[in-house]
Amino acid sequence: MGQHSNHLFRCDTVAGERLIVRVCLPGGRSDAELDAELAWLAALARDTGLTVPVARFSTRVATPGLPDGGRCIGFSWVQGRPFGRLPSRRLVADLGRVIGTLHRHAQGFRPPPGFTRPVLDVGYLTWAGTWHAGQIARRPIDPAARRVLAETAGRVQAVFTRLGQDRAGYGLVHADLCRENILDHHGQARPIDFDDASWGHYALDLAIAADDIPETLRPVLLGGYQTVQPLPPGYEEHQAALLAARRLFLAIWHLANGLPDEGRVGQLRAFTES
Repeated sequence: MGQHSNHLFRCDTVAGERLIVRVCLPGGRSDAELDAELAWLAALARDTGLTVPVARFSTRVATPGLPDGGRCIGFSWVQGRPFGRLPSRRLVADLGRVIGTLHRHAQGFRPPPGFTRPVLDVGYLTWAGTWHAGQIARRPIDPAARRVLAETAGRVQAVFTRLGQDRAGYGLVHADLCRENILDHHGQARPIDFDDASWGHYALDLAIAADDIPETLRPVLLGGYQTVQPLPPGYEEHQAALLAARRLFLAIWHLANGLPDEGRVGQLRAFTES
């Protein structure tokens, strides 16, 4: 079905169950990180009414293409169609409800011993220490654009520092609630692909979703969230910086891969000049 940092396959079992099978490539998530993802998904399925993918099996496999072996996880198939570029108000409101439910659950979640996930900080957003950072350093990028990226990173870091890490506003987040990771099941939003789940600010997690829907529907998203709980601390005050944080992450990915930045550097320039 896809190849990103993992290989994804659809699998129909002899028992009639459909699964999504993720083969994790070497150099990706550690076993401890993958175990933590599965533990959170199991807790969400147990404790909330959300439909999320849950593990049906987890093992290691070795093939001629993966002689050292790789983790292989079979997840339950989540029914739904793509979220789409022009979602309905009902779907966007339900996405807000889903995000609020995820955050409310995370606030009370007690991770088991050895629970390990990445941290959604400025280093993560700027791809520090990754192939992407090396490409950015080597590619002939406009110096003015480099200054915009650096200034944005500094301003985002300042906001993260002000937000702090109080349990009310910081915890386990999905970290990639873009349209591609939300399915529409008859107007019900269903989140998938928890591979990027991280420790981070709930306000940023909400902004990641807000950045990927039409601006006119963002109040609907926030309204749906508020049917579950108040907006995350700092969201309204720092919304511009939180949106810029997501755009910084995406701009660097595009530039590192030699792709057009899709206008994000311009958005970041406007943010730094505001």
